[in-house]
Amino acid sequence: MIIIALLITIVLMGQTLRQKFVQISILIATVIVVYFGSSVIQTAQRYERNNQVVTPATRYINMGLNPNTSGQIDGNDAWLYEQPGRTPKEKNRLYLSSIKRRLLNYSVGSLSEHFLKKATYMYGTGLTIQDFFYWYAGNKNNLEESILDRFGVTLVNGFQFFYILLSVMTFVFLWRHLKNKRSIPPVVLFSVLGVLGVCAFQVGLWEVRDRYSLLAVPFTVFIFSYALAELDIVGWISRFGSVLKQDVIRYFIISTGLLVFGYLSNYSLTTQLVEKNNVSIHQPYVAYAGQSDVKIKAHDKLKITFDVETTGNTGIFYNSAYSISSDSKSQQVKKYLPLQISLMNTTLHKSIEVDSNGNTKANTMQKGKYVLTLTNPTNQAIYTQGIIDIGKADFSFNSLYRSISGRPELMPVMTVARSSQNTLVSKKQYNAIFTLLFVILCIITYMFRKKDKILPLNKSKI
Repeated sequence: MIIIALLITIVLMGQTLRQKFVQISILIATVIVVYFGSSVIQTAQRYERNNQVVTPATRYINMGLNPNTSGQIDGNDAWLYEQPGRTPKEKNRLYLSSIKRRLLNYSVGSLSEHFLKKATYMYGTGLTIQDFFYWYAGNKNNLEESILDRFGVTLVNGFQFFYILLSVMTFVFLWRHLKNKRSIPPVVLFSVLGVLGVCAFQVGLWEVRDRYSLLAVPFTVFIFSYALAELDIVGWISRFGSVLKQDVIRYFIISTGLLVFGYLSNYSLTTQLVEKNNVSIHQPYVAYAGQSDVKIKAHDKLKITFDVETTGNTGIFYNSAYSISSDSKSQQVKKYLPLQISLMNTTLHKSIEVDSNGNTKANTMQKGKYVLTLTNPTNQAIYTQGIIDIGKADFSFNSLYRSISGRPELMPVMTVARSSQNTLVSKKQYNAIFTLLFVILCIITYMFRKKDKILPLNKSKI
């Protein structure tokens, strides 16, 4: 969509045919270099195409039309037709049938309402939180909560004022240009087309997430900078201040009352406790589009060693597996059974109990070195998604991942976390937000009270 926006801008705003030809040629050459450069990088990192994992684009279009959501990713939709053994063509045919059924169930009005819900979901927050909480940074011996995990709620709420200002100023700038039929600079036209293109693609076609809105932020900020440069901020404050000067104390009291009301009505955020998992090990991200389940031979044992650096942890290990009637996975007759899991703290020489769901008892994993053993207790091969096969991809440089001993291409799905009760927002963060808002209110009040000294009406004196 961005490339299309750039092409339209070049065609509409280019000065001569020669310049347009040169610019378009450079753009096409850049796209070609990036495309083939990506293939070279994939080859160098030894990634291989696996048709069992390939997923069609219609998968995301289908999620975007889900009437039971706001068009965001949905667990049932995400894995709807991703069962092992299906080819990309089969998946695409099934998703197309689902898309047709969903479109037939919409009227023009309900589809428009659904698109509005998608736009609100994607652009209504102003700062992304989805998929970004519980991020951690560091190495395997020193994992720290990310800034979004510790301050995410505060950042989202504190940013709202600036996000609204950014959006309103951008809209006012563009409206004035369109209303007065004034020319728009090429870079602004490109930015506008970029924002509209991204929005049209995500809202009108794809599934949405709030993080996708980040694509439009650089363009919006760029238009906003033009708006600031063009609008007569000094004159506007002077004129507006002339109206408010006599009643500025009254407005200050009203605004302070609103701040106090907001502070008291939301104070429960600092006292209500929520369950929070402080993750120390989380690997790997299960293959997004499904995968070929890993085969474990009869009576085979797979061992993983890892360290836990804190006390009071709970372990979660994906242990669901199944056997089939023959060694051909194309047959869908499956018998589900758990893997046999044993967990040993070799530092304390203590065995940790793991239940049939693959979970340890809460807070039983203490600091130390561990050996996790996954065993196929049956006389036949079984298959599981509890182990990810990364093939020839080289993850050896990443110390955060733990592979199966002697099998670096296999990684177990596992999480080790310490549960705790905490509030969404600390009292310090909450008080800091409202203190900052009150300081801004005081500064604005002072500026309007002293506007003749701070912002003289005679611009020649500035």
